[in-house]
Amino acid sequence: MRFFLTTILIFMTAFLTSCGISDSPEDALQEIQESLNKRDFEKFSARVDTEKLFAQIYEDATIELAKKCDEFGKKYPKDPYFQHDGEFIKNYNAEHRELHLDFARKSMVAYFENLPAPDKPQDNPYAYVAHEFTKIYFVSTAEVEDVKINGNSATVTVNINGDRSLLGIFVGFLNFELGFEKIDGKWILTKIENIEELTPTIVDKAELIWINL
Repeated sequence: MRFFLTTILIFMTAFLTSCGISDSPEDALQEIQESLNKRDFEKFSARVDTEKLFAQIYEDATIELAKKCDEFGKKYPKDPYFQHDGEFIKNYNAEHRELHLDFARKSMVAYFENLPAPDKPQDNPYAYVAHEFTKIYFVSTAEVEDVKINGNSATVTVNINGDRSLLGIFVGFLNFELGFEKIDGKWILTKIENIEELTPTIVDKAELIWINL
């Protein structure tokens, strides 16, 4: 859950801060960026298949977390999630899949509805996550590094950099490979292609964010 939400928080920053874009997959990024800036869910959902995207992140992350469970367990001995084996993680995530995906959906809705930040995270965890995303946006910049198109599929590589603030240092540098599909003539974001590469770094960040909640 921590990994999943942290991934969502950081990768969405790419859309709020991307610039210098001009072609078809890049046009999709531009529209996503504008929809997030204006909190326009209809425009956002026209360019992002959130159900497919969130499910892909969750499933790919589960595979990587299970694969590296021993490594993370040694690094974070106080986190009970990693004090089991890979089969436990796969079973646990499968059992709680819909609960976790629903949390992500409701956090996204809280962002687009611009709900006020709660005094305490437990008062409204969805609004809390939405405001954490906004904080990350303000301390981050993103740059499109590369675009590769292969038929009806495209990969857009986006580099995210945090500024020199404490939160910006937390964000650091991350490289996202965003997968798009051309559906009915329109480029739609459907996946993050390099979850395996991102997993160790985002686990570290997730432990910092969520361990005190």
